[in-house]
Amino acid sequence: MVIDVIRYLGRLALLALSTPKALFQPVGGVSFFSATLNQLDRLLVVGLPLVGLVHVGMGSFLSMQAYFGATFMDGIGPVTGVGLIRNLAPLLVGFILAGIVSVRFVAELRGLPDAALDDPSGLIAPRILASAIAGPVLAVWGSLVGIAIGWLVANSMMGLTLPAFFDMFLEMLWARDIVGLVVKGSLFGSIAGLLACHEGLSRTPGRAPEARCDFESIVGAATRSVCLAGLAILFVNSAWFLLIYHAGPPFGPTVLTPPRE
Repeated sequence: MVIDVIRYLGRLALLALSTPKALFQPVGGVSFFSATLNQLDRLLVVGLPLVGLVHVGMGSFLSMQAYFGATFMDGIGPVTGVGLIRNLAPLLVGFILAGIVSVRFVAELRGLPDAALDDPSGLIAPRILASAIAGPVLAVWGSLVGIAIGWLVANSMMGLTLPAFFDMFLEMLWARDIVGLVVKGSLFGSIAGLLACHEGLSRTPGRAPEARCDFESIVGAATRSVCLAGLAILFVNSAWFLLIYHAGPPFGPTVLTPPRE
């Protein structure tokens, strides 16, 4: 098991290191830029409605939970806005993107003939880069949707005005939260794209080459890709909090009264 894990990680590393040369190597007469835009377009067409739908529910839930759970109005904006930007939006987008790219990339790559996979860098580099770009784009989109829905819910149910919602939210927001939204979104997308491409290119030991594109193999590879990407995203997300927020007050300013000693 240990050897298999090391082998898997080694293949991932070699795959990642082999991709930069695709910047200067057209594939099938298509430039790297065009191939990346094509992949990005596909990811955003599927990802934007899915991420928006998820964050409609998340924004409304956070808004109501901030009030009914803590029973104070000042916390609704910060809990909804900062919570989405700092953690929930990039994390949820990472999971959603992992599912999208796993299904799409694994099926596409496993459907190619083995001869096309002798030098796969031109095939996977546009996919990984498109995933890395789609991550922060979808994270920003999800945050905007969730924050907007959170305010609409707070306004309609509790009469919270626009300034009351956003003033405290902006006061609690840190620059590192905005940076984290972009960096984590890109990193999570890259992780999901790399694992999906690896599973799409992998071959099952002891089985004929054509077995890599049968239904069971594709389903198994896509499932592994989603699960491994989810675990990796959770690990990186936890490490981000330990490295970035642990040096100072863990969660920034608070609307609560500090406890008395």
